[in-house]
Amino acid sequence: MKLEELYERHGENLYRYLSFRLGSAEDAEDVLQEAFCRFARYALRWRLVRNSKAFVFRTARNEANRFLRRKLGRREGERMILSGAASGFAAAFVAPEEPSLAMLLSQIEKLPAEQKEIVFLKVFDGLTFKEIGSACGISANTAASRYRYGLAKLRQAVEGKR
Repeated sequence: MKLEELYERHGENLYRYLSFRLGSAEDAEDVLQEAFCRFARYALRWRLVRNSKAFVFRTARNEANRFLRRKLGRREGERMILSGAASGFAAAFVAPEEPSLAMLLSQIEKLPAEQKEIVFLKVFDGLTFKEIGSACGISANTAASRYRYGLAKLRQAVEGKR
């Protein structure tokens, strides 16, 4: 697959994921560009990859982590990485006329980091548990259980708001 095809196929979803992870559209653009520069440098290696979707998300996730360490310093960057995605995603990506979606996204932001990322990748980017596991460095079963726990917490939160 050519680099252009890779961007056509995954660019929009990667941008959305990075915006969620970093909490900033500008930072997401920078990191997305870095990720595609990395793809270009290692073109021979990624052409051998069987699952390009999992690979590009894993690479984007790693680039986001590098970016946070550079921007915030190693210690603060690690803290941010461990705490999960930055806040503000709902405000940046949801139209004011969609209050139920905004409420759902604000509840997703309150999930523990490991559940938040899995729910986001599954719901908004449509990754399979196998792809999520590959992207996050965990097993597909772990991804599925974190998703299940995250959905249970979201269900409780939404039912509590009624």
